[in-house]
Amino acid sequence: MIAITGAGDGIGRAVALACARYQASVILIGRNVSKLEAVHAEIAAGSAPEASIAVLDLERRWPRTTTR
Repeated sequence: MIAITGAGDGIGRAVALACARYQASVILIGRNVSKLEAVHAEIAAGSAPEASIAVLDLERRWPRTTTR
């Protein structure tokens, strides 16, 4: 089981698809439901195990702890 943040596009999407090609079970994490569903559909079209979707905005989930 591999949890991938930012799985809706860019590097996260590429990692999710690559992991699925290697038969890994993936959890697609991101904030845009339609993008996550599109990646999920791509994975489902192949022979990979079914992916899970978790809609979550990690940037807004926790308060900033850094100072400037």
